[in-house]
Amino acid sequence: MRGKKLRGNGMWESSRMMIPQHRDAIREHRRNARKRQRPELDEQRWEELQIAISDAVESKRPVAVRCWGVYEDEIHVGLIERVDVLTRRLKLVGDGEKVWVPLQDIIEVGRT
Repeated sequence: MRGKKLRGNGMWESSRMMIPQHRDAIREHRRNARKRQRPELDEQRWEELQIAISDAVESKRPVAVRCWGVYEDEIHVGLIERVDVLTRRLKLVGDGEKVWVPLQDIIEVGRT
C-alpha cells in the first residue's frame, strides 16, 4: 500500500503555491517595514551642526558627515568645498568623488 503523496492536511497542502504578485507584495511590505522616520533635530543641535560645518570650512580639514537614510545612515568623508544656502546643501569632496548632501539629512559632523 502506498502512502499519501502530500503529508499533513492533504486537502489544503497544495495551496502553498504563491503567484508572483503575492510574492512581490510580500517583498514590498517587508521593505516598507524597514523604512525609518527622519529624526527631528532641535534648535541647539542645529546650532552645533552649523558650528561644526563652519569650523570645517574655515580649517579646511576633512570631516565625516553622517546623513540620515531611509533604510540606514550614510557616512561621507571629505573636505567641505561649498555650502549652498539657497538649495540648503553642502558639497563634500573626498577620494576623487564629489557628493552633494542636503542639510536636512545631516545628523552629525565630526573630524576624521
